[in-house]
Amino acid sequence: MKMTSKLIALSAAVLAGCGGGGSADGGAAQTSPQFIVWAGSSAGSHVIDGPGHVFAFYADTGCLYNYQTGQENSAFCLLPSSNVVAYGAFRGQVANVLASNGTCEAAIIDSLTGNFSDIELDTYGREVVVTTQLHPALCAP
Repeated sequence: MKMTSKLIALSAAVLAGCGGGGSADGGAAQTSPQFIVWAGSSAGSHVIDGPGHVFAFYADTGCLYNYQTGQENSAFCLLPSSNVVAYGAFRGQVANVLASNGTCEAAIIDSLTGNFSDIELDTYGREVVVTTQLHPALCAP
């Protein structure tokens, strides 16, 4: 059996094991959530905090999606038509920062200090924002 035939057979077996690949809505393709893609960022739609936790912002609501929890936080959102983040009293911004590998990545930084923000979860699973002592190097616009 050729390699192509093996891959086709394997793909068919995987689809069969997952219910055949059809959908209950008559075969319409389901779309994944649409996130904002950050211009100049090598990470596309991914946004990091100081420790490197990964987030994204929905294109329609501008609200945070937390990859660690798989949840949207509808109270942690970008202000309309901006890169400014508001979450309770916290104000931050999404800016491209120089990553350790030399690329630029979108990150959430504190607007007051310019330091990285650290987004952690409290005992109830809610995002809590702490400003770190780490000051990122911003990428040139």
